[in-house]
Amino acid sequence: MKHFSLTPTGPLPVIERVRGALSGRLRGGVSRGRADALTVARAALAASLAYLISQFVWGHEFPFFSSIVAFIIIGFGIEKKMRKVVELGCGVMLGVLLGELARQVIGSGAWQILVVVFGAGMLARFLESSNLFGFQVTIQSLLVMIMPATPTMTPGGRVLDALTGVSVALVIHLLLSGNPRRLQSRAADSFYRELEDALVSLAVSARTGDRGVARATLRNLRDVSQKYTDEWSLANDVANEMATFSPTGLRHAEEVERIQHLLVGSDRAMRNLRVIARRQAEFLEAVRGDAHSTLADALLAARDAVQELRVAVTHEEVDFTTARRQLRLFGSYLTPEMLLRNDEGLRPGRAGHFEGVTLTIQLRSLAIDLLQATGLTAAEAKKFLPSLVIAADGDAIGPRPMTMEMKAVEPPATTEALELLITDRSDPDRRR
Repeated sequence: MKHFSLTPTGPLPVIERVRGALSGRLRGGVSRGRADALTVARAALAASLAYLISQFVWGHEFPFFSSIVAFIIIGFGIEKKMRKVVELGCGVMLGVLLGELARQVIGSGAWQILVVVFGAGMLARFLESSNLFGFQVTIQSLLVMIMPATPTMTPGGRVLDALTGVSVALVIHLLLSGNPRRLQSRAADSFYRELEDALVSLAVSARTGDRGVARATLRNLRDVSQKYTDEWSLANDVANEMATFSPTGLRHAEEVERIQHLLVGSDRAMRNLRVIARRQAEFLEAVRGDAHSTLADALLAARDAVQELRVAVTHEEVDFTTARRQLRLFGSYLTPEMLLRNDEGLRPGRAGHFEGVTLTIQLRSLAIDLLQATGLTAAEAKKFLPSLVIAADGDAIGPRPMTMEMKAVEPPATTEALELLITDRSDPDRRR
């Protein structure tokens, strides 16, 4: 029977949880501040510069529209595509024009605000499906309606201030967006870290024979993997536009394209890993939870290769040499002879053999995906993998020295070779 003691140490777990939560929020806040410092500085500069231009060039005493518009367009997200920036600018200008027109025709007041906000919102929905566009049209028309009239705040002056804010924001966005590779590197880093964590979890599952860990990994990958792919895809689009339109981003165009290409193979690898997690859970189910340390070593070799890919992407000059060497090491494990024996050196039965071969084929596909991510063709990637062509000698079966006949069908392995793998002659449950 478990006894509980009301001692002064009782609340400590609660204190530790609170301390951990506060520490996590603090780290997250510092991380967000560090990541968005450039963005906030750009928005502040745009607001200040737009205000100065309207005040000293146009002679407006309180050109608040210039600052508001410039800040709204740049905002807190540097990850804005050029289309979004233009969309924001058009929404702002349309809202100001609608507000000015309504103020001149029907005046300002409570019922006028009702009419203008409804009309602006419906017009915005008619013109564009974007919620952001509709929000800007409506809020800017509302601001024009509720701002008090002053001698210097003429209708034309407010429109000119809004146009000034839009122009300044566009110029700042193009000139001070920074290195477009930074967005891609940050997205790729998160993507590859998720891959690494999943591979480590699967390695733990293989080494302990715990199929529950493999299933948990599969559930997590299904929940979050698409998010990381979408973030990287968005970063690629933004970086490509910055390298096309921004004078400071033109020199990075070639590197942006290389990292953009990297997502194709990496996304296939992420999708493949979901299948691998499911196949591994079924394999461990079939072998009744036997430990497979060689399989774990193979998965850790894949993790090391992914780690090298992540390092290559974050460097100034992208170089995949080390990553390809690690992938070659990973590929050296990828035969049923290597992966299917448990820690006692025993091969699985018929069901386990079938699931194990399926898992091996899927792991080979993962290796090819990652190799193609480094820029290799499918034919070049297959050369990194050991042969699957089988030569049988009595009860022994496995890769043998290549003969002229075998070379004629490599790569890839023939259908007969795969069938021979699945109906392994050394399978103890196989009827001879």
